[in-house]
Amino acid sequence: MKPFRLAAFIAVTALSVPVMPACAAPPAPVTAPPHVSQETARQSREKDLVAKLAKARSDAEAGEIRSGLEELRTKPLRPATMLLLRRATRELSEQKAGDAIEDLGAALALQNDVPALWRLRAQARLAGGDTDGAVSDLGIAIQRDPDDALNWQTLTDAEEARSDSQAALRAWQHAMTLDPRLPGADKRLEKLRLKAFGQPT
Repeated sequence: MKPFRLAAFIAVTALSVPVMPACAAPPAPVTAPPHVSQETARQSREKDLVAKLAKARSDAEAGEIRSGLEELRTKPLRPATMLLLRRATRELSEQKAGDAIEDLGAALALQNDVPALWRLRAQARLAGGDTDGAVSDLGIAIQRDPDDALNWQTLTDAEEARSDSQAALRAWQHAMTLDPRLPGADKRLEKLRLKAFGQPT
């Protein structure tokens, strides 16, 4: 609908609405459905934890925050999706990457709006040697959740496996901005710098 037609429609509609008497009860306030408010609260909590992770004062504190973030990021998963995820996790522990990739693909068919699922399938693809597929999945995960340090950490692994040292270095540097207390962060940063640029003279 063109702007002037839309404005005219609104004006006519407004004039056609009957005026309520002064004694009439006011309309009930419009409230968001419970699942919408819960999702908003989850996202707010996630942002709060992301900020706290960047300023964690100890490795123990950082570890607790990481666990809390992963719990929040997988909280939207429905029971059927969670069942597939658990099975894929077990298959990865049994070194059955192909089966895990298949189950995570089925999980994404159910809920492809959960960024963590894309990262988890990327990790399975990486375990199976499909580095290009892993990077492709991580592109989606990062686009939808750029504040997930695990996305960038996994991207570092994938780019390193593809022998793209500079891309791996950039990914790790970004992971460190989100989670400065990543285990072995400084040592790996130095190792990646050496791979990317060689020994400084």
